[in-house]
Amino acid sequence: MAQILMFIYDLIIFLSIFIIVTNGGLIPCVSDADCPEELALVMKCINKLCELVMEIED
Repeated sequence: MAQILMFIYDLIIFLSIFIIVTNGGLIPCVSDADCPEELALVMKCINKLCELVMEIED
């Protein structure tokens, strides 16, 4: 019985991680203003999807 519960627990964790990884990074946008602002990350609208961009400061 304990093995069945452990299997179900592992399956739920695996499926939730799989769903987050496959759908988590796709944020639709029209302009850069539509992308969320993070503390140290810069996101820009590229091909109508928000993508992380590395900006080099002078």
